[in-house]
Amino acid sequence: MKHSMMKISWMFITILLLAGVARARQLQENPMADTSAVANLSEIIEIALKENPGIRSAEKRYRALLAVPAQVSSLPDPVLGYTRWVKNVETRVGPQENVFVLSQRIPFPGKLGLKGKIALQDAEAARQDYEAARRDVLFKVKSTYADLYNIDQSLRILRTYKRILRDFADVAATKYATGSGIQAQVLKAQVEISTIEVKELAFEKRRTGVVARLNALMNRSADAPIGTAVDIDLPPVTLAEQQLLAIARERRQELKATKYMIEKASFAKKLARKNYLPDFNFQTTYISIPKVNGMFQDSGKDAFSVMLGINLPIWLGPRRAAVEQATEMQIARQYQYDNLWKTVEAEIADILFQLKTLRETLDLYEQGLLVQAETSLESALSAYKTGKLDFLNLLDAERMLLQLRLAYAREQANYFKQYAALEKAVGQPFNSQE
Repeated sequence: MKHSMMKISWMFITILLLAGVARARQLQENPMADTSAVANLSEIIEIALKENPGIRSAEKRYRALLAVPAQVSSLPDPVLGYTRWVKNVETRVGPQENVFVLSQRIPFPGKLGLKGKIALQDAEAARQDYEAARRDVLFKVKSTYADLYNIDQSLRILRTYKRILRDFADVAATKYATGSGIQAQVLKAQVEISTIEVKELAFEKRRTGVVARLNALMNRSADAPIGTAVDIDLPPVTLAEQQLLAIARERRQELKATKYMIEKASFAKKLARKNYLPDFNFQTTYISIPKVNGMFQDSGKDAFSVMLGINLPIWLGPRRAAVEQATEMQIARQYQYDNLWKTVEAEIADILFQLKTLRETLDLYEQGLLVQAETSLESALSAYKTGKLDFLNLLDAERMLLQLRLAYAREQANYFKQYAALEKAVGQPFNSQE
């Protein structure tokens, strides 16, 4: 009876081992992960900045608006008119036959220049929108890459832990076979392995979504393979808060765009005031007169005239409304700038606090927790080999190190994200090559 129970137990263990191997193979057959390659963040950024549709759209919009100033600051087309009398108009020198009129409207000096400046501010604001689009894509790439790093490192940690668990399971099985261990230890190791495989599967599913997001930023197919993220830089923040605010005031794209809108409102106000002044109209007229008799010395002599006209801006209501509109818009834009600046100040302060907290947390992991957990595991392993520690306590020590390593990878990714958020907040990457 005892022999039959042992045989059934070993069959159960064998089934669990085969299930674990099958699951491991399933996890490794993920088409989204190119495990033979290493994901290069610089290359991903380069492709995204070149191919991202949002960036291209913003660039084309900027270039389109850049063509507007030349259109609005030019004189209107001259008007050429022609009159052919159905019934000739008789004059002393002969009948008027053909009348040609050429006229040119000329706005009051300064109006066209102001229209061009107004349009130019729109173009400059669009340029800042384009730069903001590049900045946002850069941030999204770095943030998504941080998620990829967290996932890939977590998978590496879990797979390493799973290999160790299999070694533990082999030891437990050997002890059980020789009568110095119990079956529960073997089963516990297999349950732990299965639990790790479930976590692996969850990370693999997350990786599929992260890879799809990265590919979307690069304008590629969602299932295009991306290599393993093996490393990220975690540089310290070397600039003080006031220095970062000074950079943000100078470089933040939304602030610069709003400044251009303030300038636009100022030019619009000047133009509205200039509309109190008249525009000019120059006109020349040529009349052909055929010579029909010689009674007069100037008979058949063509007529030519020049006329100068101005419009009379006597309807003041619309002009007052235009000035008021431009004034209110200028004030509104200034409030918009002030509100945006306060938002930027708060954003930078919050990110700096997050980075400080994360840096302290990383230091705690690097200088204390991880070292202590590794030392504790080494001690537990030695005690287990000598029989002074049971298998469950050994698993607890290894599980504690696993959780700390997973948490450390997560905090690394969070720090990288916040550092990228700080670059976005000030309006430029701290690495000039980007």
